Amino acid sequence: MSTHLGRYAAVTGAGSGNGKAIAETLLDEGASVALLDINLDSLREITEKYPQAIAVEANVAEEDSVHAAANEIASAFGRLDLLVNNAGIVKGSNFEDLSREEWDQVFAVNSTGPFLMSQAMNGLLREGVAARGDNATAAIVNITSVEAHIVISSSGHPQIHYNASKGALLQLTRALAVECASNKIRVNAVAPGFIETPFTRAVLGNPEVLNWLLERTPMGRVGQPEDVANAVSFLGSEKASWVTGATLFVDGGWTVY
Repeated sequence: MSTHLGRYAAVTGAGSGNGKAIAETLLDEGASVALLDINLDSLREITEKYPQAIAVEANVAEEDSVHAAANEIASAFGRLDLLVNNAGIVKGSNFEDLSREEWDQVFAVNSTGPFLMSQAMNGLLREGVAARGDNATAAIVNITSVEAHIVISSSGHPQIHYNASKGALLQLTRALAVECASNKIRVNAVAPGFIETPFTRAVLGNPEVLNWLLERTPMGRVGQPEDVANAVSFLGSEKASWVTGATLFVDGGWTVY
């Protein structure tokens, strides 16, 4: 029996990279999935392949957009069993050049977005618990980063707004785990290391940077979006029914050093 057979999930930032891999993994396991992205065109490939997927246009940093998405999912599914807060942005400005506008933008997507999504989808997640009866749980999985825990990570230099925003998301995860436990909603995080996505391919094309990354990674390879997706699948399933407030590192051992 598939891990997510007959369940309903929502994944933000589902159009590419980790989000696309997460959505496709859940769909392959039998879940019906709402694909949320600011760019609907990026979702067409998945919706054409999977009839149980729906595309929902959403900007996670905008409260009205998030509530409109929640209403659309409620009409389509009636409940949720899993919310994956994956949408995020990376900006590379150094401290001395960092504008307030860029700081606010990164926090709006990486920290405020998961808060708005979790709050808006809370009722649907509670419906998911009620629909599946005794001992069932629902789950929120936040995609944080190793950069929530260590400062110099994949960039080779501090990215204070990214570090701080992912640190805030880590603590949001832990606080929500306590807040939501009474409703049988588990809240956990997946902290990826350096993953090969469209956003990182330019960096990986630099042999010096690639060698530096591989030397720091005990497993000796760059991560793939499927590595992140498999971790999300576990935390979103009843196999993790007694796991909440935790962070699962998917970094090839990066944070061991």
